[in-house]
Amino acid sequence: MKRFSNQHMVFMPGLDGTGLSFEPLLPFLSANTKITIIRYPTDKLLSFEETVECAAAQIPAGNSPLVIAESFSGPVAIQMIGSGRIKAKALILCATFARSPRPFVWRIMRFLRLPLLIRPDMPKRFFKIVIGDDKLIAELLPLWKKVHANVPARVMDHRLKIINQIDVTKWLKNLPVPCCYLQATNDRIVPSSCIEDIKKCASLLEVKRINAPHFILQAQPKECLNAIEEFVSSINQDKQE
Repeated sequence: MKRFSNQHMVFMPGLDGTGLSFEPLLPFLSANTKITIIRYPTDKLLSFEETVECAAAQIPAGNSPLVIAESFSGPVAIQMIGSGRIKAKALILCATFARSPRPFVWRIMRFLRLPLLIRPDMPKRFFKIVIGDDKLIAELLPLWKKVHANVPARVMDHRLKIINQIDVTKWLKNLPVPCCYLQATNDRIVPSSCIEDIKKCASLLEVKRINAPHFILQAQPKECLNAIEEFVSSINQDKQE
């Protein structure tokens, strides 16, 4: 079943910034779906503000899109839409946060230079810590290698530094659009407390729980699209009423 015909969907990537990680979702979308995949440069160290502007500049003018932001891009999308830089139909947050998750842990990781392990040939034992499920590891490992093949370690380290300092909760109060959070029930990177942070400022947030690791869109693409479609349908129904 092809979904989201004649709609504009904007996909905002995780820490790697390549946008290649959205490949598992594309076969399930209609040929008439307008798709914009945001990509962050791999040869520049952008500040957070520059990252927000980089993303906004890639979104074509026209009908307000559905914005789907995963992990690192969640706060980017929150500020981009909350500040009014981009008008959207709805915001879908996937396994993400509005302020730094586990800041103490991130500081230790950077001190120990663990970001250097985030590379195509990352030791499988570290991948298992994040994913857990051996079957999923086998399915996602080729995509991981492809996604990280051309992203330098210094870029990953720089983005981890941004995560450690981030707090966009003030923009949540200004979100002018319906917002849904896709929670990965087996997320070992972003704790469930991050959802509570968002709820405190965005009281109408709708949360949908999906059995998946942190890489929720890649592990469960059909289930995620089902949840998004259900949320968008409820928005359209509310408008009709």
